[in-house]
Amino acid sequence: MSLEERTINILHPGPYVKKQIKPKLEKNITSSEVVWTYLVARKYQDKLSELTNKLCGVDEILCPDTKIWLEVYLDPSRIWEEERKSWRSRADLAIGCLEQVQGKEAQIQSNGDWICITEAKWFDDIHQNSKFPEIYQFSQLIEHALLLHDKKDNFPDRIYVTLITPQYFKDQLGEFSKKNYWNKFQDYKSNKESLAKDLQLCPLPFLKYDIDTLISRMEALTLNWVTFEELLGLSNLVEDHFPGKYKTTRDTWERIFTEMNAENIFKELIK
Repeated sequence: MSLEERTINILHPGPYVKKQIKPKLEKNITSSEVVWTYLVARKYQDKLSELTNKLCGVDEILCPDTKIWLEVYLDPSRIWEEERKSWRSRADLAIGCLEQVQGKEAQIQSNGDWICITEAKWFDDIHQNSKFPEIYQFSQLIEHALLLHDKKDNFPDRIYVTLITPQYFKDQLGEFSKKNYWNKFQDYKSNKESLAKDLQLCPLPFLKYDIDTLISRMEALTLNWVTFEELLGLSNLVEDHFPGKYKTTRDTWERIFTEMNAENIFKELIK
């Protein structure tokens, strides 16, 4: 699966739009995280500095040929033969000083001073690693971001790892709004020892570095959390729903695209 640029400044696996985006639009699955994330990319494809500021919380100088990367794997941190079985990490959206790893399909490495790696969630929670159930997806993503390096093994000076969720879950606005990622984010943000402890759980051998290098890289890390509401300029995207738990407050993708003044993108995607 090679990377493909189908719209300006956005790179994603070749069949991404055809196989992941269009079917969700046609079936009006408005709880689809992958479509919401794609919407973010399309809104900011010509406003990369603005997206960077929102995701990182600060202004960063854009690297040459900056792109928005969707659904790409991060360069491995552990021995590849083991990592490919149970430890691979993928960025839902990434931006910064990044480039494709030569000879690898849909895999990226760093190539400059800063990177931003995001984990997007709609209704799903962070999952446990299938082989190591004590390890959750969030710390696994952070490890891969911290050890991302360039061709000469240089690390970026600044690493941003950002959660993107509906406001309902960030601000715990309902009876069913509590998620494991809320607990992990708060723990890691307020107590670096909590993150360091979780980063030491994986027993797989490192590819190039060691646990001391990984822990020392925490000094470069900034954790952020932004909402789809903030990014897309929409309000109240998820709310309580009974019977059940919660629901997306818009019934159709057409309505969502219209509220964003993006009817042309909707027509492009469903034709």
